[in-house]
Amino acid sequence: MEPARDSSDELTIRGEIENTSVPDLLRSILSSGEAGVLTFRNSEFTKSLYVQGGRILFAASTDPDERLGESLLLRGKITARQYLDASKQIQPGRRLGAILVEMGALDPEDLIPAVEQQVRDILMDLFQWTRGEYEFVIKEMDPSDILSLNVSPENLVLEGIRHSRAWSRIYAGIGGLETVPFPTGKTEVLYKLDLTDDEQEVLTHVNGRSTVEQICQMSYLPNFETCRILWALFLVRVIRRAQAGEDAAVSANARERENALDLEDVVERFNQMFARIYGFLRGRIGDEVDQFMEVVLDEVSRQYGSLLAGVDLKGYGRADFEQMLANVADLPPEQRKGLMVAGLNELVYCIQLTVRTRYGPEEAAVISGIIKEGFRRLAGA
Repeated sequence: MEPARDSSDELTIRGEIENTSVPDLLRSILSSGEAGVLTFRNSEFTKSLYVQGGRILFAASTDPDERLGESLLLRGKITARQYLDASKQIQPGRRLGAILVEMGALDPEDLIPAVEQQVRDILMDLFQWTRGEYEFVIKEMDPSDILSLNVSPENLVLEGIRHSRAWSRIYAGIGGLETVPFPTGKTEVLYKLDLTDDEQEVLTHVNGRSTVEQICQMSYLPNFETCRILWALFLVRVIRRAQAGEDAAVSANARERENALDLEDVVERFNQMFARIYGFLRGRIGDEVDQFMEVVLDEVSRQYGSLLAGVDLKGYGRADFEQMLANVADLPPEQRKGLMVAGLNELVYCIQLTVRTRYGPEEAAVISGIIKEGFRRLAGA
């Protein structure tokens, strides 16, 4: 950023988008609480954001497809004739939205949501810019000239990052695969956010011990998507990087955590196998599948009782990794893995044998196919 003062003595900050990213820059300016106009320019268009008190009040764009009329027309809120007739009446002091309301083409209560959607559209496109220049002119806003909108900046940033396809920006935003994210504990921010199920799932793996790479291994999402979500969570201040003194603690626990992650990955692959078996059997025998799983688990528990204490395969057919890990917590890491793998292997073969005994060779053949595929995936773990 290059601060400067223009002829009106207003402080202006300028820079190149290539040296930062639009989401990072916007978060920085909104966090400062400064009021002013943030303008972005590339070879085609200019977009301006009016900000004050940590909020986006309004947005404007020279892209003709991002004007209010085009936005309303695109969403079927007005007809082409209404748009053309209203456009002819635009003059200084008379805006298109007000004209459409006067014409009866748009209900007054629909005007603000329409403008909010226009602002959102401008921002969603702007978040994808990787080249161009920006300029932030710090000045107080005249309330009479700006339509103040109730748009959550945190959710706008989240929505914008969801559309990002720029891996270089995402990678820079997370700080590399060795970065260890920490929860910030800012529950007031979490309450404002409309997190998707995928975003909530990734957030559950942020514990101040796991690196970005390890979180990618635990997440069911592709690595690209997991890293993109982590970048978004960094930007909205839900997670943070390690502070002074925390790096040493992370390093001391890294090896033990890596062993635990490896074991969790193995158990997850067994669980994927169990879930497929459960789903197949539920389609064949309905609610009896829960009783079937209970019988099988009881049989295996005769040999591996301490390992499977408190474990329940009902409902989804998945074994609780955390419960099993707690059951063998007193054992050395190598023995934990050996015992858990042996117990889960026994559970697989017991399921296979019980299916053949109860339901015949045809169902057993399907189960055998699921097991064969499951062990193929385990071999790659």
